[in-house]
Amino acid sequence: MELASITLYKTLVMVILALAGVLSYKTGIVDETVNKKLSELVLTLFTPVLLFTSFQKNFSRDLLSGLAAAAALSLASFAVIWFICKCVVYRQEKDYAAVEHIAMMYSNCGFIGIPMAQGIWGTDGVFYMTAYVAAANFLLWSHGVIVMSGKRDMRSLGNVFTSPTILSIVLGILCFLAQIRIPAIMKEPMDMIADMNTPMAMMVAGINIAQADLKHTFKKGRLYWLSFVKLILMPMTLVGLFCLIPAGREEKTVMVLATACPVGVTGSLFALRYGKDAVYASELFAMSTVISIVTVPFMMLFC
Repeated sequence: MELASITLYKTLVMVILALAGVLSYKTGIVDETVNKKLSELVLTLFTPVLLFTSFQKNFSRDLLSGLAAAAALSLASFAVIWFICKCVVYRQEKDYAAVEHIAMMYSNCGFIGIPMAQGIWGTDGVFYMTAYVAAANFLLWSHGVIVMSGKRDMRSLGNVFTSPTILSIVLGILCFLAQIRIPAIMKEPMDMIADMNTPMAMMVAGINIAQADLKHTFKKGRLYWLSFVKLILMPMTLVGLFCLIPAGREEKTVMVLATACPVGVTGSLFALRYGKDAVYASELFAMSTVISIVTVPFMMLFC
């Protein structure tokens, strides 16, 4: 119950930050072009720095085994999520099936999951969340590209290994294992940059929501069903599965939180890139994000 209360409090904080983004867009302070730049800033600077600094901690076998457990749980989570997605989109038209599959399989663990983990557990939460983020990035640029394009694009795999997110995780793990600490004169500004990740990420999410026609979106019945699957069914399935797996409670809870996050904005970006219905992907992103204000604390109640 305490975890659910903390999550609810943090969720409300995130909502206020997102509303600041909505207000910024509605008043014309920012537009789509500025939002795209802000999104890139979060993805290529704030989040990678946060992920790297989360590994700047004293080495312990418990942390290392916890990270390994989180990696294994991440792969198990995506296997379950993939199966559920295949069942849900089975009868959909091919292009819409691709959009729904990618939207539901890859949650907003970067913009919402990492800030939530940081707010609830601090750097330890981010530390374990990196396993899920790394798995999501590898799968998105391999499985995700194949699903959306309908063909194997091996060049996209190269983007995984050169992305700031993966590079920061790999470098962070190496520093953690070798116990390499960055000087204080560098760590302080890096910590300040890392602290900017949560407010900026949530403001970007708010700006994205502000661009959607919510009145039209909330009239589509299938979006409610897909949101239920994404926000309730998937994490609840993992809660039941993890009861059978001997792993640390915090690692398992972080994985459930990552899965319980709403649809990621990457679904819209991939739809645009591969000529699918990007508006539909944005509607699913908007609806699931709004509903997640209630469902994320609810899911933490079961953890």
